[in-house]
Amino acid sequence: MFEDQYVDLLPARTTMQAITGTGGAGGAGGAGGPAAAVSLAVNVSTIVQTATAVSVLGGDAIATNTATTGDAISGDATATGGAGGAGGAGGGGIG
Repeated sequence: MFEDQYVDLLPARTTMQAITGTGGAGGAGGAGGPAAAVSLAVNVSTIVQTATAVSVLGGDAIATNTATTGDAISGDATATGGAGGAGGAGGGGIG
């Protein structure tokens, strides 16, 4: 480079200044886990054969019984899902 030439590293009106700011918001928390509940009722009845059938002259004989059973009622089913995850921390500011 020649002696009569020079280079400006910063234009004349440029000033150096500190930049400050706040960090960004934290990330959203995770969703809670699913919940499933099952309620089951079973009605088991013992039915005894009380009707008798008799065949006359070798024909078919039919005997029938009527059986009545009660209702089966199950209790309420409840379940709670898992807790959601915590949100992320906010970003650091520039300073």
